[in-house]
Amino acid sequence: MELEKQDSSQSQQLKIEVDSTLSNTVMAAVAVRGVCEWARLALDVVNHIELCLVEALNNTIEHAYNDEPGNTVEIIIKKSQSVISLTVSDWGSVMPDDKLSVPVSETEVAGEMESVDNLKASGRGLFIIRSLMSNVQYYSKNGKNSFYMEMTI
Repeated sequence: MELEKQDSSQSQQLKIEVDSTLSNTVMAAVAVRGVCEWARLALDVVNHIELCLVEALNNTIEHAYNDEPGNTVEIIIKKSQSVISLTVSDWGSVMPDDKLSVPVSETEVAGEMESVDNLKASGRGLFIIRSLMSNVQYYSKNGKNSFYMEMTI
């Protein structure tokens, strides 16, 4: 893990690299939760950030790497005075261009969000992320795919 303080914007950044196994999702979530709690964010904000990280990380492992271990997933959490952001990056398969823009209605997801078991298997992770974060972007450059999520705090 790497903690950097950026002097120009008074932001701080933590970089974590994990292997592409779903069991590492919990460890990464605990690390990000710790950063959020250290930053004294409200509990609901911490929970939302953790949920979005888990959804993005699971999607990366399952879709970019086809559940194959031995690949690197990079997670960067960055906090400034008014924004907290997460970037989950991989070097696997690229997400289709239209994936972020596929509309999913709240009523389709409402029943699934009542049960944690249904939520994990629902395939609605992008909807959840888009609902909780104020800015979501995906980009690919030089073989590195990055899923960026930002929340105004």
